[in-house]
Amino acid sequence: MGKQLADLEAHPAHVAGADRFTMSAEQLESFYDPKSMKKLMEVGGIEAIAKHLASNLSSGLEASGEDFEARRSKYGTNMLPSKPSKSFLALCWEQLHDQVLIILSVAAVVSLALGLYETFGQPTVYDAEGKAEPKVEWVEGVAIIVAIAIVVLVSAVNDYNKERQFAKLNAKKEDRQIVVFRSGQKHFISINDLLVGDVVAVETGDVVPADSILVKGECECDESSLTGETNTVRKTRAGEAERDFVGRCQAVGGAPVDIGDRPAPGAAKVQDPVLISGSKLLSGQGRALVTAVGVHSMHGKIMMSLRHESEETPLQKRLTNLANGISKYGFMVAVVLFVVLFIKFLAALGGSYKDLSSAEKGTKFLNIVITAITIVVVAIPEGLPLAVTLALAFATTRMTKDGNLVRVLKSCETMGSATAVCSDKTGTLTENRMKVVRGVLGTTEFDDRGEENGKKGVENTPITSKQAAAEVCKAVVDSVSENALLNSTAFEGESAEEPFVGSKTECALLQLCRDGLGTIDASIQAIRDRADARVVQVVPFESSRKWGGLVVRMPGSGGADSWYRLYVKGASELVVSRCGYRAESGGRVVRLDGVARRAVGERIAEYAGEALRTLALAHRDFRGGARWPPAGLAGHSPGEADPEKLFGEEMGEKGNLQNDDNGDNTDFQSSDVPSIVINDTGGLVLDALVGIQDPLRPGVADAIAQCERAGVRVRMVTGDNVLTARAISQRCGILDECSARDQYSCMEGPAFRALSAPERLKVVPRLHVLARSSPEDKRVLVETLKQLGEVVAVTGDGTNDAPALKLADVGFSMGVSGTEVAREASDIILMTDDFASIVDAIKWGRTVSTSIRKFVQFQLTVNITACVLTFVSAVASSDGSSVLTAVQLLWVNLIMDTLAALALATDKPDADVLNRPPMGRHAALISTSMWKMILGQSAMQLTVTMILHFAGDALFFGSNAHPSSHQRKQVDSLTFNTFVWLQVFKLFVTRKLDEGDGLTRVRERISRRNLDFFQNLFRNGYFIAIELLISGFQVLIMFVGGAAFSIARQTAPMWATALLCGLISFPLGWIVRIVPDVWVEAVFPTAAFRRVLDWAEFGPLRRAVGRLRAARRGNAAEHPSEAHSGSSDPIKLLDIPQNSKKRTSFSSHTTSLSAATNASSSATSDTLVKSSASSLEKV
Repeated sequence: MGKQLADLEAHPAHVAGADRFTMSAEQLESFYDPKSMKKLMEVGGIEAIAKHLASNLSSGLEASGEDFEARRSKYGTNMLPSKPSKSFLALCWEQLHDQVLIILSVAAVVSLALGLYETFGQPTVYDAEGKAEPKVEWVEGVAIIVAIAIVVLVSAVNDYNKERQFAKLNAKKEDRQIVVFRSGQKHFISINDLLVGDVVAVETGDVVPADSILVKGECECDESSLTGETNTVRKTRAGEAERDFVGRCQAVGGAPVDIGDRPAPGAAKVQDPVLISGSKLLSGQGRALVTAVGVHSMHGKIMMSLRHESEETPLQKRLTNLANGISKYGFMVAVVLFVVLFIKFLAALGGSYKDLSSAEKGTKFLNIVITAITIVVVAIPEGLPLAVTLALAFATTRMTKDGNLVRVLKSCETMGSATAVCSDKTGTLTENRMKVVRGVLGTTEFDDRGEENGKKGVENTPITSKQAAAEVCKAVVDSVSENALLNSTAFEGESAEEPFVGSKTECALLQLCRDGLGTIDASIQAIRDRADARVVQVVPFESSRKWGGLVVRMPGSGGADSWYRLYVKGASELVVSRCGYRAESGGRVVRLDGVARRAVGERIAEYAGEALRTLALAHRDFRGGARWPPAGLAGHSPGEADPEKLFGEEMGEKGNLQNDDNGDNTDFQSSDVPSIVINDTGGLVLDALVGIQDPLRPGVADAIAQCERAGVRVRMVTGDNVLTARAISQRCGILDECSARDQYSCMEGPAFRALSAPERLKVVPRLHVLARSSPEDKRVLVETLKQLGEVVAVTGDGTNDAPALKLADVGFSMGVSGTEVAREASDIILMTDDFASIVDAIKWGRTVSTSIRKFVQFQLTVNITACVLTFVSAVASSDGSSVLTAVQLLWVNLIMDTLAALALATDKPDADVLNRPPMGRHAALISTSMWKMILGQSAMQLTVTMILHFAGDALFFGSNAHPSSHQRKQVDSLTFNTFVWLQVFKLFVTRKLDEGDGLTRVRERISRRNLDFFQNLFRNGYFIAIELLISGFQVLIMFVGGAAFSIARQTAPMWATALLCGLISFPLGWIVRIVPDVWVEAVFPTAAFRRVLDWAEFGPLRRAVGRLRAARRGNAAEHPSEAHSGSSDPIKLLDIPQNSKKRTSFSSHTTSLSAATNASSSATSDTLVKSSASSLEKV
């Protein structure tokens, strides 16, 4: 290796004669994964690479572009290939893979085949008046196919529009202008047009557009979004890094450690010239040679690795189980009906059918098959997939307006089940911009926290920075302002949202100068240009030094009277320890004695306790010399002083401050500016102390309080230190005083990583804040929460957050500050990076789940009633015909279900949606209160329709009368009409689910909130319109439906009967709502029927009720006082001591639920639900 490097040093361009583009993309990629100086030197260094790529390190590519196509052909473009876009037909085909649609499609084909046979293969039938009855048997099959087509088209169109919207977002976000050098001239080009071999200009604030090697300048990069390393990475130009590497090789006689390797103790790290695409420049500037673009870059590889399909959401799984169960029940009923009718058919062959021809006997048998298939068609909930699609489409459209771009359609409903949110701090809970919120200017304290002071109860609130600047001596203000303006690398931005670009700390100081001190009267660059001639030395900020400085020649001086001022800005503890004096607000400079020093130290400690980043700004004046540096301070570089000597600690003790008459003070405003001679030990003059903070976003505290009220635990995961994390979490309400006393409520990443898996299962339920965390810590936290049964939402903005975003049930990426990798890995994009948008997502998610549950409740009521009525009437009929004809069932089962889906799926979130606990991962789609309403309404509807069907003749035509076929048809039409109006009024009852969960007393359940079916009725215009549409069509059918719907004209008493029977839905709904759920659970079906539930995939409901009953009995026996206190708390079972925390109750009037909410802070939301009386309805 040493000989090879020696050869490289002697012949650095040994490949200069190679043909153009002689390096492959794979060779160029090897420099970056991992970063390697060794690989770079093996090909001859940066000069050789440039020649391989036919580029020039100074002038870049030729602007003529003659070889651009060849470069694109060999190395690709700086664009990732878009996901293979699915055609509209492919999206339709994908939708047809839905299990319900598959079953429905089979039924449609069979129904259509039989309908066509009856229409065209059977003789015409005439009524009593000799008129031919219309042949409409084929309509049912066609109608089912139309229903399938509607579902497929709506879903496909929604997916197509969603993909287009997301593509537009990515294009707008990623297509930016960059600067490249071509033919030695600057050119602004799109980032997508960047080529391998281009020389690109980079500066502070830029995101590196492609993998490249720095060839000029120096900079510091943040690679945390790619590598997870939180430390700033210093970049050195390639030529210097090569010399350093060769020198190391010669020194050790072999291969030294490479970039990123841990050096030997006391040794410096290998210099790094490699810029990784997607990293961000924090400081510095330079030029870089592009060597890998698009899919060959590190950024591109990560992006491509994230492209895979996601798993089913909780609601989708529950809907699949429900569809399977309904299908099995429908098939079971159809088989039983077929067997019964077939037995009757065989018995009739020797009796009433004995004289029929073979064709007529075949027709009779075919009618039996049609009736059985009709049961299956009725049982299959064809409106269910449409309801899901409409609810999700409506919610995602409205969520976009609220700042949530839903990438994965079903993720919005998953948020309805969310029980935990793991949120970043910076940019999500806070504004991601540092701001000076407190400080001392001279000796005048100011506070710019505004409304937050009132919230925290601050007494004697100090004046604002603007008021302080008006009171403090102008000389002090100018000193602080010049220190902040000139001693800074930040610069002005191009937008009002980001007025300054650069180090966030320096941006905060510039904002203080502009908005608080009012000293920026021109562009910052113009001010710096005017002062540029006065700057004689710059001392860059270094983390090891903890301060940065600037020396300027003061105006109005010359010759032997010239004097210089050193401006110092840095860590408050360090700078203050070097200060011997302090500037007062009136302009006097006083000694920083013990009392004053302790006061400053107390102020610094106070700021630190509030998680403020404290900085001190000071100055020192040097007089008595026309040249810089003064004698005795010269450093290694000509014309510069040694930074370590500027404070004066290493000099003698004879000098002193030029004092006034009393020997202690001097006037800061006088012509004799306080001069500190070179051998003075007093050091610096402290001008200002500032506390900087990333302020909370407006409304974050309220949003977190809403989450807590909704039973969603918010955890903060941040890379900040534990003091800052604790302070921010307390300010926004994540950590309260009670939970803060728990040693596990706030942990650091290293301590969390040290826990074993069983220990994490104990600790995580009590964890509120994870500080100094890495992306891997976040991923492990999400994984642990999911093991505990939580439905987890996660926010992330960096590339290294992608694993956690993919692992979470719902991943939120940042639309403003997030990387493309994070957005690709996420399910929902927060367009404004605002945590309040997550609360909106929870609201819409719960509304979607509620809407689906409403429709399921309505659908099952219709299907149960229709199936049983069809079954019983067919069995009781002499010819096996049902009281509801195929066309009538088409209206009930297709039109009404489809319109009902639209009516119930378009509800907006109401004020109470966050007052209920989350459903959780294993919650049943159909709760006890829903079953109660389904069975109660179905029993009532069957009772009413059966009475009308079997006793209608006697009721309307007399008990001794022998009704004619027309009268019999009138009664059947009355039954159909009544059945429809029962559903019309049942729709009003269904639009509002039971609000009495957890209430076990009848008196408590009698409330307007629980019994008002018309609450917020006019908020949903779709519902009103659809109710009017259904009612109008029903009236139209009954008057003009005639033979097509097998309708006989109804009399006034019949109309009154149908409408009055329909209105029974309201009093029955009130009665059902008043009956406590525990009464229904007490008479739960027997074990034999439970096996039927298991077979139909409703087993989880049965098993959950059994487990919870056993737990309740055990708790009552062992701990009677804790029967409702959440004794199934997994933390209690793991024997970890914990603090009790009173959480906000989900419903102010819910007694047992309030008891649950007083459970331990470590209890998960599933535990809270189990603690309430209503928990038995959840699976």
